[in-house]
Amino acid sequence: MSDVANRAEWRIAMDLTVAKAHARCTPQLEADGYCHYCDEQVAHGALFCNTDCRDDCQWEQEALRRAGR
Repeated sequence: MSDVANRAEWRIAMDLTVAKAHARCTPQLEADGYCHYCDEQVAHGALFCNTDCRDDCQWEQEALRRAGR
């Protein structure tokens, strides 16, 4: 039984390692004072002017990923 538990722990550790490496390689948006979707001016440190812009941008990015771009 301990072999199964050991393999499960090893698999979890490997999955976490791969996920962390992927997260480091994925480009992140940087706050530049403007909404990343509609280019309106936003508060310091904000990426989007409201949740609608955030959701629309996320939807478009996911569509591009599904299309392989």
